[in-house]
Amino acid sequence: MSNPYRDVFYQQQSAWHNYQTSEDVAARHEIRSKYYKWYTRGWLPDYKTGELLDIGCGSGQFLYFLRSEGYDRLTGLDLDKKQISIARELGFNVHEQTALDFLVQSNDGYDMIVMLDIIEHFTREELFPILREVYRRLRPGGRFIVSVPNAESPTGPACVYGDITHETSFTSLSLAEMLFCHGFELKEIRDPWPAGIDFKRSIYRQFVLTMRKLAGLKYRMLGLDPPKYWSNVIWALVTKPGIREESVTHTLSPGPVMDADHGTPPIR
Repeated sequence: MSNPYRDVFYQQQSAWHNYQTSEDVAARHEIRSKYYKWYTRGWLPDYKTGELLDIGCGSGQFLYFLRSEGYDRLTGLDLDKKQISIARELGFNVHEQTALDFLVQSNDGYDMIVMLDIIEHFTREELFPILREVYRRLRPGGRFIVSVPNAESPTGPACVYGDITHETSFTSLSLAEMLFCHGFELKEIRDPWPAGIDFKRSIYRQFVLTMRKLAGLKYRMLGLDPPKYWSNVIWALVTKPGIREESVTHTLSPGPVMDADHGTPPIR
């Protein structure tokens, strides 16, 4: 049986976030864009003509960022009527349709698909056919960006249980296993927080990373392995094997070598 709270909560996201007007939402998207730019640095296609799909796009926050980066062939999916209305007011092509229905019925291919804070809302049984269709709809060499709750984080439980519609969480290993089962190539996992979006926050990030190293020593003194990724959410860049027909200026490096002890991809 599926989670009954999803049907209720998904139709009230705009109210939960207290979205008022499209102008109000656009102002929030401007702030979010600074973080998205930092989270995805080096990950976006160099070609601006590709078809990009955002599954679970909400009010269009990531689409807003992509448009600010020069991409204009953008499509979004969501179920919240109010958020869809706001996204359309902001000029985005957004469909009110489930991910699986859209992917199965669509004949389009995509150069990049994103699922940000979405995957954890599905059971494994629901997720398998969705990711199968994501793989099918990605063009060879296409990119897949995901963000998921990080079960390795000391604050991971608060993240996964902080939303009544969450169904699962991931370690870097289980995320890699899931993507491997569908034929994807995992290129990089990022520990995104704190985000060094400006000089002050960059200094703070360096301080936090130093403190995490010291905390890691404490873990080891207790006979435990410290978290490989400390943030309560991790971001991952994934690709579909193959070469895109249109030449690009940026060539992704080969996938990370798996750590012999932990079986998880290291940060580059």
